[in-house]
Amino acid sequence: MKMVFKLGEAVYLKTDTEQLRRIVTEAAFSGSSMANSMIIYELSQGVYTSKHYEVEITRERDETISLGM
Repeated sequence: MKMVFKLGEAVYLKTDTEQLRRIVTEAAFSGSSMANSMIIYELSQGVYTSKHYEVEITRERDETISLGM
């Protein structure tokens, strides 16, 4: 498996209405085998952390979401 996001990289959540910048602080493989596994990323924003799948994360800030469009 290839990690799309690297540790220490700044990213955003696609659905975050505030579009806060987060840092990738951990990556974990989940699944029953390498053929059926996925990567779960831990993201940190200040003192808060949360875990997300690749499809929830983007490198680009979405200005339309943060402006309420």
